[in-house]
This record gives sequence, structure tokens and C-alpha cells, in this order.
Amino acid sequence: MLEVLVYPVAAVIKMWHWLLVHLLHMDASAAWVASVLLLVVTVRALVLPFAMAQYRVGRTSFLMRPHLARIEKEYGSATTPEAIAAEKRERKQVQEEHNYSLAAGCVPALVQFPVFIGLYRLLRWMAVPTDGDGHRIGILSDQDLETFRAATLFDAPLPAYVAMSPEHLAALGTTEAQVRAVALPMVIAAVIFTCTNLAISQLRNRSTLDWETAMTRKSYHFLWWMIPLVALGLATAGLAGIVPVAILLYWVSNNLWTMTQTAALWAWTVRTMPAEEMHREYWREAKARTAGAKQEKVQRRRTRRALRRRAVLHPSQAGDALAQLRAEKQERKAEKLREKQERKELQKARNAASRQLAQQRKAEKAAED
Repeated sequence: MLEVLVYPVAAVIKMWHWLLVHLLHMDASAAWVASVLLLVVTVRALVLPFAMAQYRVGRTSFLMRPHLARIEKEYGSATTPEAIAAEKRERKQVQEEHNYSLAAGCVPALVQFPVFIGLYRLLRWMAVPTDGDGHRIGILSDQDLETFRAATLFDAPLPAYVAMSPEHLAALGTTEAQVRAVALPMVIAAVIFTCTNLAISQLRNRSTLDWETAMTRKSYHFLWWMIPLVALGLATAGLAGIVPVAILLYWVSNNLWTMTQTAALWAWTVRTMPAEEMHREYWREAKARTAGAKQEKVQRRRTRRALRRRAVLHPSQAGDALAQLRAEKQERKAEKLREKQERKELQKARNAASRQLAQQRKAEKAAED
């Protein structure tokens, strides 16, 4: 499957190399370096419209949130077919007014993932001869592969990598010191660009975060912890893994593009789809409600710890403290069970109303036919 993804990418890099060599009369070595850069530009330019659509979908979700919250507050406990129908109409109207399309936000990931996998595989096969053995690399000829593997970037061969054995480095006419002198700055640049992009993305997500959705909050906080791990992973792979100079060149250029694109598209969506005071107020209120619920949870934990300490430090009061602790736990458990049961009964009634509404519409359609 991965081999299939290589062919369109190989065709693009071959096209750029041919144009640079035959039309601009560029040196074959420099043409391969430029082809890798232009390959990144080509791929990212192709998916740019989808990335813009993804940003618009995310921004639209934020702008719709107060309107959907109003509908939820008005119809959230409704259990009649008429109310369910009115709720669906208003939701649909809000989505139409905001030109909302959930499918549009899924396209970039579906497009970019196979393209980038094919790009990585191509560069690995081209840069590391043993990885390409037995594989036909798209439309690239043996001469193309030979000139690519002889190409250099600041005197470091494109196929070379820091962890390569001294024998292989000698066969390429270079040394570990020469390769490291080129690879180390590129790895540092890739780490900086990647981490900066992640930080910008996190700040963008925070400005429109759905504070009342637990999964969204957890993902947001988790990604902050992931940034140093991503930096460590990139640095380790770049300096200790099989990551040739050609792939480091791809990393740097691709991550620089991503970082710039993230900042630019964020500014573009904010400018073209500005938020009103109602949106900012709803965001602040949701954040405050979440902070209040978190504070209540922290206070319950503190109360439980205080009762446990009281039972340990004052044995004469241990019975009373433990009794209070059990009572508090039982009360909290009963409250959660009651809330769960109420939600279950409400959802059951709403589902029944939705089925009844569907039957009514089916009957009306049959009568019209």
C-alpha cells in the first residue's frame, strides 16, 4: 500500500528536477536540493484550500456555539414530536446561516496523511540505497537515483545521516563530523519550528476552546505536555535514527511552512470571521462555569482529606469523622446516580418523540405520494 503512495510524489519531484536542470540549466546536485523544497511547496499548496476550509469549520463551530446553547436551553428537556421538530429546524437554520459543513473539516487530514507518508517513503528509498532495493521508485530512473545520491547540501551528501557507519560515510566521501555540522542545525531548526507551531495551535485552540466539554479540555492540556516530548523525539530521531540529510531538509522546510501557515490562517480566520461580544461573553461564562465546577471538586477532595486527617490525629473523633466521610461519599454517589437516571429517562423520552416524528413524516410523505 505504501508503495502506491510513492508514485505521484515521485512524479512531482522528477518534474521539478527536470525543469530545473533542462530549462534553468541548474547543476544536478543543487537541482535535487531545490526539488525537495519545491516538492514540499507543491504538496502544501495543493492542500492549502482544504486547510483553509478546516480553519473556517473550526471558527464556525465557535461562532455557532452561543446559538446552539440557546437552542439546547430552550429545547433540551423537550419530549414532544413538535418540540423535537422545532429544535431540528432551528439547528439546521443556524448551520445554514453560518454555512457550516462538518465534512469540509475532515478533508485536510484525509488528503495530507497519504501524501506525506508517500513523500517520506520516497525520500527514504532515494536517500538510503538499501531501503530502495527491490523497489521501483515511480518514474525515477537509475541515473536519477545515482545523481540524487551524489548530491550534497553544504558538503554533506543527501543520503548521509549522523548515525551512519564510518564505512558508509567514507563510501559517500564524507565524515560524521561533516554530516553532524549540517544535521545538527537542521534538527534544531525543525524542533523550533515544530514546537512553535504547536504552541501557536494551542493558543488558537484556547481562544475558541469549548470549556464545558471534558474531552476537549483534556486534549488541550495534554497537548501542552506533548510539546517537549515531540521536541525530544525529533531530536533523537534526527541525530540517532536513520534520517538522511534529504529528510532533514524536508522536515525543516515542511515545519517552517506549517508554522507560517498556522499563524497566517489563524489571523485570516479571525479577520474574515470576527467574533462579537456575545461570543466572547459566552466563552468567558463557559470558562467560569468550568472553573467553578473544578473548584467544587477540589473542595470536596480537601474536605475528605481533612476528615481522614482528623480520624488519624484524633482517635477519639475517628468514628464521627469516618461516619461523615461515608455519608458524604454516599450522598455524592446517590446524586450522581440520580442525575444519570434523569438523563437516561430524558434521552429515552426524546428518542421516543424522535421516532414518533419520523413516523409522522413518513405517513405524510406516503399520503402525498
